[in-house]
Amino acid sequence: MRWLALESLVCEPGAAFLPEFPIEVLLQEEQFLVVNKPAGVSVVFDRHRPQQESLWRQLSRSFGQVLVVHRLDRATTGVVLLARTPFAQKELAQQFSLHRVGKWYHAVVCGQPPWEVQTVEAPLRENAGRGGRTVVDWDRGKWARTELRLLHRLSRDHALVEASPVTGRRHQVRAHLAAVGFPILGDALYGGNKSFPRPLLHARRMRFRHPGSGQWVTVEAPYPEDMVSFLARSLARVI
Repeated sequence: MRWLALESLVCEPGAAFLPEFPIEVLLQEEQFLVVNKPAGVSVVFDRHRPQQESLWRQLSRSFGQVLVVHRLDRATTGVVLLARTPFAQKELAQQFSLHRVGKWYHAVVCGQPPWEVQTVEAPLRENAGRGGRTVVDWDRGKWARTELRLLHRLSRDHALVEASPVTGRRHQVRAHLAAVGFPILGDALYGGNKSFPRPLLHARRMRFRHPGSGQWVTVEAPYPEDMVSFLARSLARVI
């Protein structure tokens, strides 16, 4: 296994994989662990799939004490930050609760946004719609803000968008993109085209303060293979 040094602070993709299912370890430190979560894996126990392995369970066997700080949806890939001490969990959880963690997601959306950048500020109510969807609710929803940036126009039908949620509501990126008319490809729950087997959403980058030193740490996760293949095909058609 190859571990990345913390001193660089901006971390290149790692190459360490754990045995039960492939998990790329992006950064290992005494206080925390950062991994690249694959699709189809829950961060913690999934009551709908009690026999399935979880990210937390596998990492606990490999690294000892691992404490959850935040989550990604089961189908979403990318950066997951976990604490390795109670002190680090408290410090990192506070950063999330105070919206001090930078999070950048990349999503392939259906349609062609007419904007280069856009801010979506629409209150969200969780577990309110069909299938447990998060919905925009101006009366009972909680404040939510997502910064959007167009990265590439992939074809007439799709575009690659970067979404940075300022708040951390459940399904926030998925719900806000759907609300402005550009659902994520494969995200049937939010109206996305079903031609892809999962929502094509990837937690690309995260920025947080080291729980010990207070220095900023930025970690980036490479795209999964299915996203690389889709982007390569789409960009080839555009070129």
